[in-house]
Amino acid sequence: MSTTLLALFLLMLPIGLGGLAGFRSIPTGWLARSNAFSGAFLFAVTVFLWIPELAHVEHDRGLPWGIWIVLGYFLQFALDSRSKGLEHGHIHHHDPNPWPAYLGLLIHSVVEGIPMLRLRESEQLAFALSLGVHNLPIAALLAFWLRQCGISFRHTILALLGMSLAAPLGAGVGVLLPLDMPGMEGFIGGLVVGIFLHVSSTILFELQKDHRIPSTLWFIVILGLLSGYGLSHFIHH
Repeated sequence: MSTTLLALFLLMLPIGLGGLAGFRSIPTGWLARSNAFSGAFLFAVTVFLWIPELAHVEHDRGLPWGIWIVLGYFLQFALDSRSKGLEHGHIHHHDPNPWPAYLGLLIHSVVEGIPMLRLRESEQLAFALSLGVHNLPIAALLAFWLRQCGISFRHTILALLGMSLAAPLGAGVGVLLPLDMPGMEGFIGGLVVGIFLHVSSTILFELQKDHRIPSTLWFIVILGLLSGYGLSHFIHH
């Protein structure tokens, strides 16, 4: 199996596994712990791997990539208004029409996937793993929520299939974008880094209860940070 195919498989597998988990009742504790790990892991990988990668982008070609990080960060604010926060563990029971929120989640996933096939092979795997860890609890939450909203088993399966294809679709869109256009590389990378920073920091912020994080979740957050740093260190060396 080629590295690219393996990376695409890593994008899709966690959504299938999460979907299977979500057809059962999701314990609140499991959701909190999985979100804690995925948020910390995504935050660490973004800080230790993807932001340093952006530092290699030429600043004399287009606008500085920091502008696109800010744009990506606030783009995620806009997507949250449609997805209702599914990206970071929010659930809204018995919504009579869950599809607008689902569409927001799909757009989020497509945008996230855009840079993947433009990366070196080792970085493709790291990127796919980052998204896979992030998407596992989201897929479980999505499946559980759609069933709570009265969506049929068949349509829930189709929704999960659509989610599993969203990031690979984004990766395909990324291949078509003209990277020789001034500033395009910084635009793509900065946009996704901004989204990653928003989602991961929101997850970590929402772990707090009365401005404190429970000690069990602190341990999981530290484990996620160390795992993200370890992956980043492995890719850089």
